[in-house]
Amino acid sequence: MVNQIWNFKLFINIKMERKVKMYLTEKGFLKIKLSNGGKIKITLQVADAKGLHNYLKTIVPPQQPDQHLVNGYCLLYDNNKGKSAKKSIDDFISEVYLHKNIKWIGKSTDESFTIAIDRIVSKPLIVDPNAPRFFPNSIIKGTIGPKSYVKARVEENLQLINKEDTYTMLCSVYEKGGQRQKFRIDPKIIGNL
Repeated sequence: MVNQIWNFKLFINIKMERKVKMYLTEKGFLKIKLSNGGKIKITLQVADAKGLHNYLKTIVPPQQPDQHLVNGYCLLYDNNKGKSAKKSIDDFISEVYLHKNIKWIGKSTDESFTIAIDRIVSKPLIVDPNAPRFFPNSIIKGTIGPKSYVKARVEENLQLINKEDTYTMLCSVYEKGGQRQKFRIDPKIIGNL
């Protein structure tokens, strides 16, 4: 009976330890209770993909699309607590978790068009070699093609907790059997455990 109780206590302790992580800091070990957060899926939905595609066709380089107009075609949401105070792309924030995966996908409500996420670019405006970065690479490539998506893992760096960062989603709207038009949006992420 005593062995059964001891084994049960050991099992509980092992199970509980999975929810706690030890980090070595300058002041020694820091024991942090992990949240229930996990993989995040961020979805870029374009309700009027045909309208966006037609607008982008009118842009002749080096002219740039009106970002406010492009953002108006787009809606962002995620499977976590993603929010926007002003209901706009520019202030949409996804809460992401250290050492967990993020997947960015595109979605069109128009069957004749698809939305691809070509790349995620995470370059800080002020280059500081000591600043924490959310991802190991500043450019994360997608899977290529009309249904391209991007996957990345957030770095395991305690300095990212509550750090907010703007990143760029380089995207394309594909017309089935037709042309591809490129666009970008600039949402935000914030780190959590």
